[in-house]
Amino acid sequence: MPDHPLPTKIPHVDNSLCQVCRKCVARKVCRTKAIVAIDPGEPPFIDGNLCYGCMACLPACPYGAIVT
Repeated sequence: MPDHPLPTKIPHVDNSLCQVCRKCVARKVCRTKAIVAIDPGEPPFIDGNLCYGCMACLPACPYGAIVT
């Protein structure tokens, strides 16, 4: 059983808005490290197994690339 409530919505990265920042602010604010970047030249994705829906990442992205 998770230590946190299960979210009703998991945010995701809108690839058309993501600027693939070298130092992604949204990744820094994610307490569960759910925003994962595999290829440095590609947008990250949000791992639904790690994200618990706190939504701290939404306002952190200056480009509005994280959406619900």
